[in-house]
Amino acid sequence: MLWPSLFCVLLILLWLYARARPAPPSMLSLPPKKGPLVIAHGDESGNGLYPGNTLLYLHKMVELGVDALEMDVNLTADGHLVLIHDSQLERTTNGKGAVREMTLEQLRQLNMGHNWSRDGDSYPYRENPLQIVTIDEVFAALPDTPMIIELKNNDRRAAEAMCESLRRSQKRDQVIVSSFHQGLINYFRRLCPEVATGAATLDAMLFFAAQLLHAERLLRPAYQTMQLPMRYYGIPVFSRRFMRAARKLNLHVSAWTVNDREDMEHYTALGLDGLVSDRPDRLLTLLQQQNNNQESE
Repeated sequence: MLWPSLFCVLLILLWLYARARPAPPSMLSLPPKKGPLVIAHGDESGNGLYPGNTLLYLHKMVELGVDALEMDVNLTADGHLVLIHDSQLERTTNGKGAVREMTLEQLRQLNMGHNWSRDGDSYPYRENPLQIVTIDEVFAALPDTPMIIELKNNDRRAAEAMCESLRRSQKRDQVIVSSFHQGLINYFRRLCPEVATGAATLDAMLFFAAQLLHAERLLRPAYQTMQLPMRYYGIPVFSRRFMRAARKLNLHVSAWTVNDREDMEHYTALGLDGLVSDRPDRLLTLLQQQNNNQESE
């Protein structure tokens, strides 16, 4: 009985290996660079330099010299994708209720920077309100900037709206679309197969388990990139083994949210392709110092 069982396992492994392949091609074209891409994180809680998911933040980060921008989108009642992290308005704005229950015109009346504060005492944007912005407006304002966009709604209309916006804007080669919702990102991949996507939670867990077993060659990823936390339930995600496995499958790997210099140095040394940070100014300074040190050696 043992031998037939082992034979069946062997057949399954051979079948997996036969169907395995690296990440599928996409139109994605990221800036060639020595060292990790500096990716600005759209933080709305005061950890960053400006209120995330606003045009002010996006323009200021481009002026700073980052390589890419991270942002979050939610669907409105009338089908627009707008930049905001939460599905509810209370934490970051002066409004109440769910984003998806309000029209774009209603959301335009709110201040997206109302609750933003670095110290908990001063609120600089209550006197200088920031209006909500659609993804179409972002694409028009920053036509040459790479972006990572997370779909927050588990709603197929969000995937459809994103695909349509990307095709209208001609930014399909500059954008990575991600979502924690596995079914939604799978649907987006079918709608827009030419656009690069990130690994959803189930995708990432399967990859993590496979690389631990040195079995990444058995995978057939439907994604081209992974944007993952530094730790998952206290377990470090990235290692040299992890990165070797990702290279075998042609995956672009970024860590979030990397704000401390020690972590920046660690993940740079590991060879990650990108670091997502609330403080890209610190990361840019570190990378410049490292480049200067290498040139002087």
